[in-house]
Amino acid sequence: MIRKGFIRSLAAMGSAAMLMMFLAGCGAKKNLEAGSTWEISETTKLSELSVADGAAIKAPEGYTVTMTVDGVETRIVPGTYKGNIVLTKNEANVVKYRSFTHYFRQALYLDKTGIVAAKSALPAAGNYTYGNNTLAGAAIKSVGEAFNGIYVSDGTCTIKNAAIDFTGNGGDDFAGFGAAVMATGKDTTLILDGAKIKTHGAIRPTVVATGSSNVIVKNSDLQAMDGVLPADYVPNVTLGEMKAVPWMLGLSGNCRATNILGTDTKATYINSSISSEKWGVLSQDDGKNDTLTAINCKITNTGKVGYGAFNTTSFYGCYIDAGDYAVIGGGVFAASNPEIIAKLNADLKLGLTPDEIKSLASTRTTVKSGRFGLMLNTSVKIMDDTVFDTEKAIFLIKGSSPEINVDGSKGAQLNSKNGIILQMMDGDDPGPRDADGKTPADFNGKMFNTGVHKEPPPPVKDKSFDVATPNKSDVIATFANITLKGDFYNAGGRQGGLALMGNSSGPSGKNLVLDLQNTNITGVVTSSTAMHAKDTITAADYLLLGEVTNTPAAAINNGVIVSLTGSTWTVTGTSYLTSLTLGNDSAIIAPEGHKLAMTVDGSPRAIKAGAYKGNIVLTVASF
Repeated sequence: MIRKGFIRSLAAMGSAAMLMMFLAGCGAKKNLEAGSTWEISETTKLSELSVADGAAIKAPEGYTVTMTVDGVETRIVPGTYKGNIVLTKNEANVVKYRSFTHYFRQALYLDKTGIVAAKSALPAAGNYTYGNNTLAGAAIKSVGEAFNGIYVSDGTCTIKNAAIDFTGNGGDDFAGFGAAVMATGKDTTLILDGAKIKTHGAIRPTVVATGSSNVIVKNSDLQAMDGVLPADYVPNVTLGEMKAVPWMLGLSGNCRATNILGTDTKATYINSSISSEKWGVLSQDDGKNDTLTAINCKITNTGKVGYGAFNTTSFYGCYIDAGDYAVIGGGVFAASNPEIIAKLNADLKLGLTPDEIKSLASTRTTVKSGRFGLMLNTSVKIMDDTVFDTEKAIFLIKGSSPEINVDGSKGAQLNSKNGIILQMMDGDDPGPRDADGKTPADFNGKMFNTGVHKEPPPPVKDKSFDVATPNKSDVIATFANITLKGDFYNAGGRQGGLALMGNSSGPSGKNLVLDLQNTNITGVVTSSTAMHAKDTITAADYLLLGEVTNTPAAAINNGVIVSLTGSTWTVTGTSYLTSLTLGNDSAIIAPEGHKLAMTVDGSPRAIKAGAYKGNIVLTVASF
């Protein structure tokens, strides 16, 4: 099969070369008058092309036409073009996503047989070579729109040293329409090695993995910059039509650098630099059981706006510099070392050689964020010597029920400039609206970003909810072997809560269950009420989402359940709890120069080892 693919690809390259030689001396000129249509019957070379207003160039049904000018893919619009002009006729690459049908055009289409010339706009591919399932030296430049660079389907391929530079908007980044590199198919393994990719356009990702494929990107530089949205674009969150990040996430921007989609798809980034100007870097969207991993990578929002990753992502030895959130979702934050990389190599079928594994330096994960650390809607693990440095809360939890595990035994640090480690609150995502301004029953119809967040009324006690006993809807947070300085607030319970993107979070009550193991913490741990700076938040004030001011208060539907084992808590301000378990080897103390008192249901109690339930209040006063 490898030999057959090799021969086929050589034949395709030979045919293309012969065609170019045949056409090289033609020097033909073409003038399309207003209102005329030219149907391309075969690949055609020109030295000059004039397209009047209202004129059109099209391909026969089932085919597409791609124009290159001096090797650069160029959109066919009214104007005059001069140079080495080639109009390439290709079989249409028909890709369906939900209710949308897209007709892809790409410089190179590869499958298990090799390069498929009939679907490749070869004049746009540069001076490449192909053999033994390896494509090398492709140089692809586009100044058009919705043009794909390299499309790999149902085959194994290594792409080395590709250089791709795209300017212009994509078509649909949920379908990969307009991506620089895309892989699809359950039998597809794509290794992208040494690539330099730049995109500058709305929904114009650098890499898309979908259809149960396995994509490995290593030693590469991927950069995505925002474009200019069409003048008639109406902001929406309809999958397949969305061209900008929903403002309800507290973000702006119109291009995410990468996307992983479909079911059982894998994407792994190794020893690479990946950046988006805004929106997001590593996106995982509209998928199921997908696996997104980054090893020894630099992940950056160059415009100081956006997220590092969306959905569950595992980071090993990465540097993340995010504008707003390191991750929206959850995942793993850990160090890289030869042992873990060897395990990932086997588990994810990365194909790294022993020398490649050895060359990857053991590195900590470092996270910097201009706002929040993690907006959690699933579980997270932080371990090894990972360091978080954020301007605001490390953990922002909006109506969801994640599990948090932090192990500082190897030096992990959580540093929040505003002094909040964990902020629980009700969801303030106003959710999408249909054409009538109503909340849709599902995500199948047209949905617009026209929602408005209004501060909910004061909470009403849910008599069926136990604020002193853990339940399945709670946030479970375990901190072990670490020193923390900062506050923990549970300000949920005012409403049923809208979690990420408007999904209901279930019961109105939600406790914070905080388990401290061999941990020293200095700060406030309390139930609270939280208020935004404005009662009504619209798209114009999107940066106010997630930004609240806390007032410690007794729990209503927002219990705080704390247990200490081998730990010390230095209480810096009034804290309201609903359950406290203090081990014999633990202590709760006041800062130096202060004294601490505790009441349970209004009665003074000595602070000593034991279990307490009720309205527990810890107060701090100066001597």
